[in-house]
Amino acid sequence: MINKIIYAVIGFFMVTLSYGQDYAEINRKFDDFSKIKKGLNDVMKTDVSGVTLYDFINSIAQEHQLNVSVDSNLNDPVVNSFFDVTVKDVFTFLVQKYDLDVDFVNNIIMFKKHKEVKIIPKKVAKVIDVTYNKENDFLSVKLENDSIPNVVQAIIDKSGKNIIMAPDIKNQKVSAYILNRPFDQVIEMMAKSNSLSATKDENGFYLLEKNNQPALTNVADKTTNPKNKAQKTTSDTPGFFQVDLNKSGFLDVKANVADATSLIEEAADKLKINYFFYNKPENEKTSLQVDNLTFDDLLENIFKGKKYAFKKQNGYYLIGEQVTEGLRATEIIQLENRSIESVLGALPRVFSEKLEIKEFVELNGLIVSGPKTTVDELRVYIKQIDKVVPMVQIEVMIVQYNKSYDIQTGIKAGIDKSNIKPTSGVLFPTADVNLNGSSVNNLIDAFNGLGLIKLGKVTEAFYLNLQALENNSIIKIESTPKIATISGHEAKLAIGETSYYFEQTNQLINSGINNNILQSGSWKSTDANLSVSIKPFVSTDENVTLNISVEKSSFLARAGATAPPGKATQKFESLVRVKNNEMILLGGLDELQKENSGSGVPLISRIPIIKWFFSSRKKSKSNSKLHIFIKPTVVY
Repeated sequence: MINKIIYAVIGFFMVTLSYGQDYAEINRKFDDFSKIKKGLNDVMKTDVSGVTLYDFINSIAQEHQLNVSVDSNLNDPVVNSFFDVTVKDVFTFLVQKYDLDVDFVNNIIMFKKHKEVKIIPKKVAKVIDVTYNKENDFLSVKLENDSIPNVVQAIIDKSGKNIIMAPDIKNQKVSAYILNRPFDQVIEMMAKSNSLSATKDENGFYLLEKNNQPALTNVADKTTNPKNKAQKTTSDTPGFFQVDLNKSGFLDVKANVADATSLIEEAADKLKINYFFYNKPENEKTSLQVDNLTFDDLLENIFKGKKYAFKKQNGYYLIGEQVTEGLRATEIIQLENRSIESVLGALPRVFSEKLEIKEFVELNGLIVSGPKTTVDELRVYIKQIDKVVPMVQIEVMIVQYNKSYDIQTGIKAGIDKSNIKPTSGVLFPTADVNLNGSSVNNLIDAFNGLGLIKLGKVTEAFYLNLQALENNSIIKIESTPKIATISGHEAKLAIGETSYYFEQTNQLINSGINNNILQSGSWKSTDANLSVSIKPFVSTDENVTLNISVEKSSFLARAGATAPPGKATQKFESLVRVKNNEMILLGGLDELQKENSGSGVPLISRIPIIKWFFSSRKKSKSNSKLHIFIKPTVVY
């Protein structure tokens, strides 16, 4: 071990010295070349960043009148600052830093990427581990994927016995581990375990060839039993399989519609694995060609989609049907980040068919019972969906704005003998006065003393109604509720009132003598609400998709005392995407009403100024707006 370290240190210093000598030689060549090309002795100042090595060398050569040839593959970015240094020093620095090769051809300097010479280590022939004891004719072989010509040569050299190989097996590899057994028996078992056959003739020669028989004859016999001859099998023949143990200790398996039980037994024998069959996988066939397989991988792939399973316990494997008691597993799988209530419905059907699954709400988990491999697969699936479900806090600001005005003016006069009333009414803040005949006559008398014109009297049944009314109103209603819900679940908010109406039912009863009507009824309710329904969906970038539904309804006048009230409804639905903590405005539910009407004496009611004495007019305008502000906040 110490010698290896010393050799490594010496090698390191030798490599370092060789590189140092190379760079010293390059520096010397630049010094010699600078005597011919004075531009190499020029002092330069430069500060570069992000320029490729190719462009940098060419720009220096162009500025200092030098002939260069630069490999176009030199795309390394250069970031350097040089002040008061010669061109040859810069070139030497670039050659060392970027590991370049530089050549001088006449007056041209050539720069190219240094190519490392790879030293391919010589392959050392593997020593075939074969021993032979001449005293008792015992042979020992320790083979692992070794070439059969090398194995045969080693056995011949050790034992002095002649072994002949068939031409079609010279490229085959063999593996065997047999200690201190008779020579003929070792040859027989080595051939059998590698799909070969071995025969011994009367001269003592051994012949190794492809296995053409289902059962090998003992090589100690000089002849083979003709009844044991069988058709030659290849990798394309149904039922063929071959299991080898490679250098890494894994299995190399080739099988074509092979019997699963025989394949498992052969693989277990190669790996020296203990196993127990509860039920042999009868009539199960498998085809594969895979290298570097473990025994667990082999079993898992053979039994995938089948009714068989395996379980490792106390150093040996239990193999059988999934429902077998020794192979069935019962476990509780608990969730850490989300509730168990909605998980059962989200499981794929393959789990519910193979496993018995029940919710355990108190422990926030699932109790599962069934094949161990399926239980493990379910555990992996549960872990993938056991994520923190974000909660969304939603701030809703509802702003309702109503503005209206109403003007009513006019004079009404007439004669009504049946309804003679005293003078009454209100002057302030509204003008709505009813004058009877006496009051009108008193008013006429007051005007008669002011001029030449004398007005006549009115009858006692005469009345005069003077009306001047103006209403202005501005109403602004604001509400700021806050609601919260889990991503993917709906949150609802409703504000409103309930009104009741009477619904009467009439039923005709025929008693045979006369018809009677049975009346019955009940009070029913109807609602007028401002309702908001929001369902949020949170994405991985914390953007929130909101499915919003808003409905605003209000009561109108009733058609009768017991009739249901009328209802005006405004409704909209929207699907929007909002960033976390950003506010959006949803509105547009605006309502504008205008009215300008009047009644009066034909023609006269249209004359300016005079029309105010012979008509009544009404002018109104109302404006209603509804705006909703929504701000989602994601909380984990």
